[in-house]
Amino acid sequence: MDSLFFDLPGSKLCLFDIFLLILYALICLGIGLHASHRKTDSDFMIAGRKIGIIGFVTSVVASYIGGAALVAYTAYVYRFGISAVAVFIGTAIGFIVFIPYAMKLRKFSGQKAFYTLSDWFTFKMGKTVGLASAVILLTVYSGMLLNQFIAGSSILANISGWSYETGLLISSSIIAIYLLAGGFRSVIRTDIFQYMVILVMIVVLGMVMVGDRSEIAMELLDFSRMDVGMTIAFLAFGVLIIFQSAEYWQRVYGAKSDQVVRSGFILSALFTILTGMAITLVGLAAHIHIQGIEAKDAFAEGLTLLMPEKLLGIALVLIFAAIMSSADTQIFVLASSVAVDWFDKLSGKKSDDKRRMKITRIGIVLFTVLSFSGAFFLRDLVAVIVFITGLGFTIIPAAVASFHWNIKPVAAMASFISGSAYIIVLLVIATFQQHPFEFFKDNADLAILSILVSTVFLILFQKTGKPAE
Repeated sequence: MDSLFFDLPGSKLCLFDIFLLILYALICLGIGLHASHRKTDSDFMIAGRKIGIIGFVTSVVASYIGGAALVAYTAYVYRFGISAVAVFIGTAIGFIVFIPYAMKLRKFSGQKAFYTLSDWFTFKMGKTVGLASAVILLTVYSGMLLNQFIAGSSILANISGWSYETGLLISSSIIAIYLLAGGFRSVIRTDIFQYMVILVMIVVLGMVMVGDRSEIAMELLDFSRMDVGMTIAFLAFGVLIIFQSAEYWQRVYGAKSDQVVRSGFILSALFTILTGMAITLVGLAAHIHIQGIEAKDAFAEGLTLLMPEKLLGIALVLIFAAIMSSADTQIFVLASSVAVDWFDKLSGKKSDDKRRMKITRIGIVLFTVLSFSGAFFLRDLVAVIVFITGLGFTIIPAAVASFHWNIKPVAAMASFISGSAYIIVLLVIATFQQHPFEFFKDNADLAILSILVSTVFLILFQKTGKPAE
């Protein structure tokens, strides 16, 4: 048995660690392939609108905790300290706040056969607004997916000693196979397993922290170091992010009952805080004990500090689970958007689920290949998450307002265009900096102000624009 723990040449991992990773990958593939049996076309596109409470909760939380989240949030913890935990608290609050909006969505989603967030905009404000929102979301989720692959593969390389290319190839190949087989049904089922893996990791980390690392734990949880201003900013960010996250809208459409949605978001809020605290501890360990590293390396360095060497294989499985649980969601959001928001609306003909399934499968392959290629050649884009978040925030004012008022299409378009233009101006400014990505890292608050720009133009054109039809 001891031979399983021998180190492998060119790797920080032993044979047992490799065994765990292979076992994890095989289970994910098995779950995805099993999801393809006896499925209907509706199962592929929206899980048959029969997602239960376990699938709902694990899928919501697992899609939130991805490779990019591990890197980005621990980077903020490394730079700003424990104040960054407010992101997770804000997200938990956001899930609760979103419940009444989700109930309104459910009144129409089954009857109107909604599949994407843009379907709501099309229903409320017309085809042009729906397409405009689809353009923004396509850009946002393409950036999110690229960041997922870059961030996750970087962590894998840092901890395992493997090459960046190896981690990238393994994770993208596994995701593509099980998505092609089972579609959205595979996303839900693999997310259940993947979040169970993440929960096990949290328990292991907790046991380590109260045992060998108890002194570090007490030091890390010193809330007197919390900055009030940054805490409020992170809290607001966490709440708002829910309303531009298309994957949560898809979960609402796919849930089998209103009760699943209500209870699901409440439980998701609790598990988000639990998972967020664990990630924050890792970032704080690096923040306090490891100086002089790049913020993007805080998760890998902090985890290596906290976890005993023999448990690094388990840690690596956690990272695979986090990467795949978010990346598969983002790939499916993009591919299904192409099928529903582009082919259906631009052709003027509503496709059946069989045609949507074929187009979605093509999209899965396309976006996986494009993201793999982008992550292969562009390897330091973590700061882009701020840019794409700012862009995504431009749809929030119109999205929220549409539940309360009859929003004029011209007002929604003005809101989208003004917010996007603001972000583009920031991008132009960034290109004149010596380190353009550092601009977004240092000016995250400026990017998120896009929501204020969009709100002002929404109100202005709502009051002065052409009346809604």
